[in-house]
Amino acid sequence: MRNLAPRFKIFIVVCIAFFTAFFIFVKKEAIACELVGLSHFYEVSPNLYIDTSIGKRQQRELLKAIQVATQRVSEVYGTPAASPRIMATADPRYARLGFSRTGVQTSGFFRECIFLGSKGLNTDVIAHELVHAEVRHRTNLLVELIQLPAWFIEGTGVKVDYRKPFLAENIDVASLDQAKVRSVFFLKDFPFNNVESYQAALMAIEPMSHKDLYQRLERLNNGEQFEEVFTELF
Repeated sequence: MRNLAPRFKIFIVVCIAFFTAFFIFVKKEAIACELVGLSHFYEVSPNLYIDTSIGKRQQRELLKAIQVATQRVSEVYGTPAASPRIMATADPRYARLGFSRTGVQTSGFFRECIFLGSKGLNTDVIAHELVHAEVRHRTNLLVELIQLPAWFIEGTGVKVDYRKPFLAENIDVASLDQAKVRSVFFLKDFPFNNVESYQAALMAIEPMSHKDLYQRLERLNNGEQFEEVFTELF
């Protein structure tokens, strides 16, 4: 029995090391967001961090883009309640670390976080990611995991994204394509590199009333089912 004690300790250490490494790999964005103060990013306004790749002029343009994006989200869905931490860089090297060249939103341990890459320093991408942060801020973890389908999450984001492919006059999505996107529930399975998928997701959420999105998310938190709350989408 005494010989088992050292082996058991080694086993526990190995397990802890494995799960720590796995957690860091899976949640690297969340860790980066929480530890931004220890990184090469510095705060230039509340909840906005940039690195040295962004000059003074680009910094001013970014601040304006965030302001316009926030106003756009307010006009479409209502005043946001989330105050996500935004980290922005024009350095393409961060893409090699797993960060998007455009934008990505993730939930940190204590806040919502948005990472903007070299192609995401604009109003459209920022507005898109702000909606993701707002949806996650207003829903509990259980709702996020078992209620919100990927096409709904992406569709609500694209609604405030006015890049050319997402304008109504440029969208011609067949019902079959829309059905295919609506069959995707988990975000990990969403075809992010396919413009038509985003277009189909936008078309899928168009029938709903956007002004009461926040109230409907609260209904999900209170135990109602997605199909009951968003009946017009089915």
